Amino acid sequence: MQVSVEQLEGLERRMTVQIPADKIDSDIVDRLKSLSPTVKLHGFRPGKVPLKLLKRMYGDKVRQEVLQQILQSSCENALEQEKLRPVSPPRIEPKPIKEGEALEYSTTFEVLPEFEMAGIETLQMERPVAEITEVNIAATIEKLRWQQVTWNTVDRPARQDDRVLIDVDGSSNGVDLPDGKRHNVSLVLVEGQSRPEFLQNLTGLQAGAATEFDVAYPEDDPVRNLAGKTVHYKIKVNSVEEPVLPAVDDEFIRSLDSTVGGMEAFHEMIRENMERELQERIRKVIKRQIMESLLEANPIPLLPQTLIKAQIANIARQAGFPDADDEKNNQFKAQLFGLEARRRTAFGLILMQLAQANGIEVDEARVRSYLSAISSTYEEPAAVLQHYERTPELMGSIRAMALEEQVVDWLLERAQITDKPISFEEIMQPETVMVIQAPGAAAQQASSNDHA
Repeated sequence: MQVSVEQLEGLERRMTVQIPADKIDSDIVDRLKSLSPTVKLHGFRPGKVPLKLLKRMYGDKVRQEVLQQILQSSCENALEQEKLRPVSPPRIEPKPIKEGEALEYSTTFEVLPEFEMAGIETLQMERPVAEITEVNIAATIEKLRWQQVTWNTVDRPARQDDRVLIDVDGSSNGVDLPDGKRHNVSLVLVEGQSRPEFLQNLTGLQAGAATEFDVAYPEDDPVRNLAGKTVHYKIKVNSVEEPVLPAVDDEFIRSLDSTVGGMEAFHEMIRENMERELQERIRKVIKRQIMESLLEANPIPLLPQTLIKAQIANIARQAGFPDADDEKNNQFKAQLFGLEARRRTAFGLILMQLAQANGIEVDEARVRSYLSAISSTYEEPAAVLQHYERTPELMGSIRAMALEEQVVDWLLERAQITDKPISFEEIMQPETVMVIQAPGAAAQQASSNDHA
């Protein structure tokens, strides 16, 4: 077997492999001979059918099987021989071959970057420590009430916590913005959650009223396509509605969990859920610190584009983008999420190297725990579990997630950790997510998660 490797741009490699014709012919003969004992042919005893006759009967099929097997095994052997670590399984591109000729093929792939691990011995972080108070529990219950709010139309000026249905016309520098005109946009007037300009200018207006005002969006505004712009809004109020919240009684409790009985058990359920969410957030904060520290200590100049593209697609999916795979959409997503995708890719490579260097293997019990947690959120957990188990890509992502968390645990055992007291409200503040919206949708988004 002859192997040559060509270094292309970045981490991309092209490997060419040539298998001698006699190796192919020898394997074909061996395969045909192995068939002989099972071939039943009139006039010949089992195992006595002449090779020439076997070749005439099964030659084409056996040849294809042998070539496929040689392609697979020789590629694996060549990668091992050349000490190459592909990011993903190489796609083999065989050249046309005639009987009696050598087999030649090439494959192009990216390899994992090599780097020296650093920063483990000096890993330091702050662990948030928060207490759940009765005030926090009461606030959570209030949010649950708002999730079941109903609205009554009123004939009066709008005030705090009211919902207004408005027509929105947005422009910037005298030019109408794309999709800037929207009708019956729903906006809840909540201080600290609605944009201040909307809250100030719409409070006190009744149905039928109109107003105009400007909103100056900062450069780092999460509504990316409005960031840095001043938008002039023309607003017409169509209706004003006041909220009607359910009473905290047995019926309300049953609507949340039919198995909970009584106010005391309800409060305990709320506390347990809040405690679980708190621990998940603390874990997330610590993991972010680990990532920042290790990325700073282990700069990786070249990252596999294959992994970056996969991360961009994953982040975009989490942000609610459609799975469109055309060039324009992919460029747009890369512009929005490319930087974060590179960071996640680099962190993943660091964790992978730590796992390999320290003999950390996937804990199957943790994999099962993740599968159970995911499937339990669906109406038919058994069907979802079966779907995951039968889908290699899904199982691969679950196993990768489990291994990543195991490496994080390994790092925490070696890190210098200082506890930092923090309020429950502060640590549970939602993270900023970069989104793309039209001006009218941006107004609506400001209150879409109010009280929730």
